[in-house]
Amino acid sequence: MDAVEQAVEAIFRVFQAEHWARFSYAVERDGAVFLDIPEDALAAVETDDAALAGFLRGLDGKPVDAETSKRAIGEHVFRTMEGVFPPDTVVQAFDSQAFGLTMQLFAAWVGGHEKLLDLEVLPLAEWQRMFAAWRQDPSVVRFAASLAAGEKPEPPADGTEH
Repeated sequence: MDAVEQAVEAIFRVFQAEHWARFSYAVERDGAVFLDIPEDALAAVETDDAALAGFLRGLDGKPVDAETSKRAIGEHVFRTMEGVFPPDTVVQAFDSQAFGLTMQLFAAWVGGHEKLLDLEVLPLAEWQRMFAAWRQDPSVVRFAASLAAGEKPEPPADGTEH
């Protein structure tokens, strides 16, 4: 895996964690949406990735919307990943087809599994495991290849592996 591919994976983990937090722990107070992530959920993330847990702790208790989420993700990625990868790698990763494809797949996964994800709050590690397993399903591999070829296929049916 080259540096851009490694950066794509690292950046995606931040996007996935932020989305998991909003999906699982967004609460409305006084007409605004805030994140209210329990300490045990943050501690579980900490065991796998201290930097990611720090990122989520920085979001916890604060108002969140699409713009603040994008800004927080971008700031975290550039603050923690610039210098870890060769110069311009993070920018190249954001602009890469691989990153765009990963984000499209994640959106399809969340959309196709929303009912399952709504049943109970799952740990971030479980979201990561489920998404990784889903990406290996043959129908998803075909779907990803079609997306990469510029086609507009229908997402795989919700019978794929979880």
